[in-house]
Amino acid sequence: MLFLFHFLNIFCLLGFNNTAIYPSLSDIQSSLNIQNSSGSHYTLTVMSYVSFLVPFVLGYIILVWKSMDKNKITSDEIQADSHHY
Repeated sequence: MLFLFHFLNIFCLLGFNNTAIYPSLSDIQSSLNIQNSSGSHYTLTVMSYVSFLVPFVLGYIILVWKSMDKNKITSDEIQADSHHY
């Protein structure tokens, strides 16, 4: 429970008063804060659409992998192939 309390405190302090989360040593005005380090609205929208597609891509890979493994290759097929080593 104490860990959660410390985590919430740090999380809240990062956004408070444009606190630098990655300070620049050469130019203090170039430090990164929450506002200037996050992506644009367009980038975040595209990333959210792509993240919804990931389960479908993984499902397709699993489906194709299982269909490829359904018919095992035989030793006769290997011997008949001219590229066997």
